[in-house]
Amino acid sequence: MTESPPSITRTLAKTAALVALTAGLMASLRYSATVAHWVDHIAGTRLWSALYSLAGASDALQRERLILMGVTVACFLVALPLVQAGEWAVDRLRARRAGLRTGN
Repeated sequence: MTESPPSITRTLAKTAALVALTAGLMASLRYSATVAHWVDHIAGTRLWSALYSLAGASDALQRERLILMGVTVACFLVALPLVQAGEWAVDRLRARRAGLRTGN
């Protein structure tokens, strides 16, 4: 059985969900003291200090930008499998409903 290519609507919906979820995860940094503490802890590690040196982040503003880029990438990497899992769940639900309609 061959699958049809994904529609533009589905691709746009997945993209919007990915952007919204990434933004939501980033907002959790702002409104969750636990998440903010966790990020502060990571940003103070030797790995981040080495990354500051490697990126040439010499002042506080450049370090904050580097932390923001790290948070953005991390949130994106968390959001991506969540969106994929949501797509899988929607596909299963649609297949189940289609099976019920045909009597299978």
